[in-house]
Amino acid sequence: MPFELGEPGEWRSEEQLARDAMHREIINTGACSNPVHLRTISLDKKTGELRVFDIRIACKDRRAALCSSCAARYRSDAFFLAVSGLVGGKGLPSGVANHPRLFATLTAPSFGAVHTVRDDGRCRPRRTPPCEHGSPTSCRQRHGDDDVALGAPLCERCFDYEGAVVWNAMASALWHRTVDRLRRRLAASEGLSEPAFRACAQIHQLRVAETQRRGLIHLHAILRADGPDGPASDPPAWLTSELLANELLWAVASISIRAPDGTKIRWGTQLDVAQLANLEDAGRVAGYVAKYATKTVEGSLGLVRAFQTREWILMTQTTEHLRRLALAAWDLDDRRELRGLRPRDHAHTLGFAGHLVTKSHGYSTTFAALRQARADFALKEIPDEVDIP
Repeated sequence: MPFELGEPGEWRSEEQLARDAMHREIINTGACSNPVHLRTISLDKKTGELRVFDIRIACKDRRAALCSSCAARYRSDAFFLAVSGLVGGKGLPSGVANHPRLFATLTAPSFGAVHTVRDDGRCRPRRTPPCEHGSPTSCRQRHGDDDVALGAPLCERCFDYEGAVVWNAMASALWHRTVDRLRRRLAASEGLSEPAFRACAQIHQLRVAETQRRGLIHLHAILRADGPDGPASDPPAWLTSELLANELLWAVASISIRAPDGTKIRWGTQLDVAQLANLEDAGRVAGYVAKYATKTVEGSLGLVRAFQTREWILMTQTTEHLRRLALAAWDLDDRRELRGLRPRDHAHTLGFAGHLVTKSHGYSTTFAALRQARADFALKEIPDEVDIP
């Protein structure tokens, strides 16, 4: 068996060398589950010799269902992205911790009764008459967290699958319109025009989209009020956390937009708005937001990539309810007025076409800046004698 000299006084077999090479690849890819394989060709200008060698890099996928190691790194970056906008750091002054800050959760309206878990652990215990299709509209069971019935409709024929997909497709537009309405309401509360409001205050936000068990998007959002110069300046004294919360509640309750097919898109009645008063609140909220940044639709591997055919959806391993939503998104592309929403391209996300994590420019740092800082730090740790290709 061939041997090769390793450390002084140590002989290493081919098996040991192969194991060490594999270990180096794992370290270089950050323990990525699905590394990207690249073939590199280099030219020696003196001899004209071509060298061909393979390298592997991390996939950098944010979805934990596909790659837990890359998702963990993405989740860590999302945490710092969120927390720096709440307490400072990563280029932001610590004074932002004293600015008015909110954490809000906005939900979708009901498109049909679904199995759920209420505060007392029951589903739908109240006795009600059957629906028009003869299906029961009550459920006296206590569903466990892993019960596949959770989120599924009590009657599939009563559930508005097309309406749910259109709502998902319009959720990002509804959120942007809500933030615009909030700014106008804050300006009107002091009798200011919108340009005058922008001259004395700014509203920055970060939001994360999460898919509920019933297949509808709901949003977790952090909002912060700053002065005219952004995070470096304090907002006017009249712009308090209480005013920000009250006007957000009003904006959410009053806002509506029209989908291309004329459907009115509104928020659901379930809304939670909390003022962030201390560092403990900020850390908890940042961790909460980062957790959802790597989620897929119910953690299902069948809904992580875009579908190429309708038959692919039929063969996908997922719940029947989510399959019907994906099929509804695929079929909605046949309606000319809805093609602009590209529902077929986003059938795997049940119609949702936006980014899962978005923020305003002045909220905090960026993912690119965090990755560059990590790369710069790692480069400093490499000894000078190591030859970097």
